[in-house]
Amino acid sequence: MTVNRPAPAVHRDLAWALKQQATRAGEHAPSVRGADWRLATVTLVNGDGTVAAEGIPAIRRLETYRNPAAGDLIVIEQASNGNWISPGRTAAATDNQFTTFTPVVTGAGSATWATRTGWYTRHGGLITVNVHLVVNAAGSGTALVAVDMPTAVHRGTRQVLTMHTESTGPNGSHIGNGTCAFFAGGAATATSDRLRTSSNDGTNRDANLTGADLLAGGTITIQGSYRAA
Repeated sequence: MTVNRPAPAVHRDLAWALKQQATRAGEHAPSVRGADWRLATVTLVNGDGTVAAEGIPAIRRLETYRNPAAGDLIVIEQASNGNWISPGRTAAATDNQFTTFTPVVTGAGSATWATRTGWYTRHGGLITVNVHLVVNAAGSGTALVAVDMPTAVHRGTRQVLTMHTESTGPNGSHIGNGTCAFFAGGAATATSDRLRTSSNDGTNRDANLTGADLLAGGTITIQGSYRAA
């Protein structure tokens, strides 16, 4: 025997079902839900000014989000039309604006180091850096000494950092001032092209620093700002 439900009850059930369906649809429709923001971890940096995160393939970076990298924890916001933007990274747990690093030194031959350290800070694409080296065992060879920066260096123009040396060559132990130079053109690497300082001879002319110029106890300090690649 079939029992017919009174019409008003049927209408209430239908209205309730339609309401629930609309609610579920609205939860997934930006045009209904409105704007949204959340935290997300970057998984890919695209070449068109966007990043991918949380399964979203193209999140547009704002001007405030410079130099993105995979692993960045960022704020993302969604417009009512479904597009995503990111104003930038979240702050670190502590506001330590300087990062330490161990600079790679090449061309030093047999040299060992009592101190090989550095620090840097970044403001957009501008890097301010300090490298401090103290020679332990003397170097050797005629190769040019080179030092790596914490990031790749822009090679659209030549860039130089200030360098100060003590108890190193060329031509014997002396105090000298010079530059750490990065040439224009070629691949944008982190490695300097030459360290050039005054020479301890009668002319006091500048000369490139080679492995043999690294004397035991000598120091090299490089400091300044450069444009990152």
